[in-house]
Amino acid sequence: MTTGGSKAALVVGSEFMHDLGSLFPVAMTLAGDELVFTFVSPGEAQEWVAQRSGSVLAGREARFVVHPQEQQVLVELAGTRIRALIVLAEDGPAAPVHAPLPGRWRDQMPWTVRIALDELARMLARCQHHAGGPDPLIDLDLAYRPDPDYHERLDQAHEGVRPFIAPVRPTLSLRWRSATPGQRKAFLDELPDAPPGRGWLRRRRTVRVLGLEVEVAR
Repeated sequence: MTTGGSKAALVVGSEFMHDLGSLFPVAMTLAGDELVFTFVSPGEAQEWVAQRSGSVLAGREARFVVHPQEQQVLVELAGTRIRALIVLAEDGPAAPVHAPLPGRWRDQMPWTVRIALDELARMLARCQHHAGGPDPLIDLDLAYRPDPDYHERLDQAHEGVRPFIAPVRPTLSLRWRSATPGQRKAFLDELPDAPPGRGWLRRRRTVRVLGLEVEVAR
């Protein structure tokens, strides 16, 4: 199994996303060192697996479990607690998972999420280096919150730009699972200043980490 706590899981998870390709991340949950993704992509399950059979993902052997009836593929990385559920289906009312409105804005989400995971892993490494102690563990969830300014921004944009405007605010919610007080302080001290007017939750601090909103428990 992998070691290194949450930071190692984030590093491997980022590599995993890269090697899986440009799949839209509908959901992601990190619980300590267990990382689970849900992706959606058009296609057919057997064909999707056939194209990747025998491949190495994130430098590790990958195990594929196909559920052809549900058009789903479970991908597990050997020696880790990292896995992904790939749902191969088109958008629509009968879609097996709820995903935000389609559009070209989705194309940038795999890259946006990956660089945020990489930066959070670096921040965890730095806070441990600064404060010492065991590998810190966090819980992290990816969610898409409705953007109240979406329609206003849509109306003001040129038609060619509109598909690139996201109707949601992709947000990572971070909670501490196991960390020393010194590690928490070092991590929080490194966060950028919160945007004006966004300190709406007392015990959380909302900041932007490389373009992605992150809600951090204090």
